[in-house]
Amino acid sequence: MKSAVTSWLTAIMTSFLFVSSGTAGPVEDFYRGKQIALIVPSGVGGGYDLYSRFLARYLGKHIPGSPSVVVKNMPGAGGIAAANYIYSIAPADGLTIGSFQNTITLNQLAKMPSVKFDVRKFGWIGNMSIASTICAFSGGARNLGVNDLLSQEVLIGATFGSPSLIPSILNSLAGTHFKIVQGYVSTSNVLIAMESGEVNGLCGWSWDGARVNAQDMLSRGVAKVAVDIAIQPQPELQKLGVPFLMDSLPAGEKKDVLNVILSTQVYNRPFGVPPGVPEDRLQALRTAFELTMRDTEVRAEAEKLGLDLQYLAPEKIVSLLGLALDAPVGIQERAIEELRKAGFGG
Repeated sequence: MKSAVTSWLTAIMTSFLFVSSGTAGPVEDFYRGKQIALIVPSGVGGGYDLYSRFLARYLGKHIPGSPSVVVKNMPGAGGIAAANYIYSIAPADGLTIGSFQNTITLNQLAKMPSVKFDVRKFGWIGNMSIASTICAFSGGARNLGVNDLLSQEVLIGATFGSPSLIPSILNSLAGTHFKIVQGYVSTSNVLIAMESGEVNGLCGWSWDGARVNAQDMLSRGVAKVAVDIAIQPQPELQKLGVPFLMDSLPAGEKKDVLNVILSTQVYNRPFGVPPGVPEDRLQALRTAFELTMRDTEVRAEAEKLGLDLQYLAPEKIVSLLGLALDAPVGIQERAIEELRKAGFGG
């Protein structure tokens, strides 16, 4: 049974899209029999691909005209290739939707020469998941608290990307003392190393993946989530009593810079369309996206798969973009410096 909110939104959408009972509106006429391409900025099998394929299963039934949605993978340059394509090559007709890596905002902030887009000009339709990254510790480090990290060295394993980037940035801006062992192929390999005692932790690990992939390890007590790293506490981690890093950091430039860098985590799985899509089609896609996120069948299936669905409205994404792109120049410059030192974009 649909929830009251879902029924209300359906009624609003129906009244908007139909001129009179039994008469289809222009949006439904346009989408009927059509196919929407959903561009994924990574290869098959990763998190962006997983969430996009899940969305593609359900989104079409909430769009007037019930178009099919087909996933097309476009990996390259950490999501920049797909963003460039959606921004300036894909037709702005409402038949192309992009899944975006949230780090493209930081790419733009750093003025990387390969960036040919402005994230504020995409037609954002919504976000599927709000992320926090975590540090999880094992062995002798298993019971370390946040304050301990500011005085004790912890040996952690790292893959390319966030598990290498985040602890490096925390060492510089938060005063942690992580000793980072690079070169692990995947987080699964780091978990094996934690079990064997080769390393004592993993940091910069997205909780939406950890809650599934490390469920057994955490339930057995081999590892423990030690800290929530984000600009706002993650509700599930709060319930588990995991300390929130920002609560332990003093106000000042370093904390402001960390807020800029971490702000992109809030829109962890954002979706949007090229600039210039007709307003009625954009609004229809936004409504369909929200209805999909609130659909009881969708949420039940997500729970079975271990997907953490947390809807975020388009206007909230735009507001969060401003945290990074409208920050004081000095904070932006320091953020770019810290990202480059940590190897971002290198």
